[in-house]
Amino acid sequence: MATIIVVTNFSSSSRNALDYTCSFLGYTGVRILLLNIFSFPAPLASDGISIAAMNEIITDDERLLEGEYNWVKENYPEVNIEKEMLSGNFIKELKDIASDEEVALIVMGAGGKYNDLLSWDANIIDAFVDLKTPVLIIPSRVEYHAVKKIAFACNYYRRDLYTTTSLIKKLVRFTNSKLYVIHIVHPSEVISEEAENNKRNLQYSLADITPVYYEPAIDNVITAIDKFTAAENIDLLIVIPARHGIWYSIFQERHTKGLVYLNHVPVMSLHREGDFINIPDQPQEVKE
Repeated sequence: MATIIVVTNFSSSSRNALDYTCSFLGYTGVRILLLNIFSFPAPLASDGISIAAMNEIITDDERLLEGEYNWVKENYPEVNIEKEMLSGNFIKELKDIASDEEVALIVMGAGGKYNDLLSWDANIIDAFVDLKTPVLIIPSRVEYHAVKKIAFACNYYRRDLYTTTSLIKKLVRFTNSKLYVIHIVHPSEVISEEAENNKRNLQYSLADITPVYYEPAIDNVITAIDKFTAAENIDLLIVIPARHGIWYSIFQERHTKGLVYLNHVPVMSLHREGDFINIPDQPQEVKE
């Protein structure tokens, strides 16, 4: 059975991400694992006198986790949900539990203002960029509605892009949505014959879902994507981030100024080929 991990820190943004996940995927029969990872604060971890204080914090978090679990059982009784609490390094623990082949998706909530991508804290950024499992980030004020338009922002001259298309097509068919492929190559990039062949491979592999291709001739690709997603009312944005790539650099302050819509749309990272969730292709129910 496919597992979707929803990470919670008991904030309002985490509750919103949990609500979104239950509305979007709860009825499909997947297993939702509500996960809290407790990382010991360094000053406490190095102070033996504070052991009692740490135990008190853990006990309080266990109570909060139980409260979130009960909230789901009350509001989404049909959802197959379990809960788990881990302690240790956040990314290491998340990576270990996500290594299970049944884990299809990790969902996290991002707090902060609409116009502040810097509200993505270090744990969210590291998970989004580094984990091989798809990660879906839900902005704190984005409520679930049926996904009708999906955008895939990529440089389709990259050789590895078409390996993710099976997952993208699964998601498009599952949501019964329209796919838009946004080309984000920099104007100074040299386009070789190999690059053109990569582009053809990608387009061939997506041909059966007839995507719309958008190729803006711009210098600031992030701003162009921001404007495009706003103009087309995109419901979900898919990217393939890398530690030294453009989707990592947007978290630097110089790139966040002026962005508007990218803080209003759920963003999913893809790194691997595979299925979205292990269920037959079917349109999602409209559950507003």
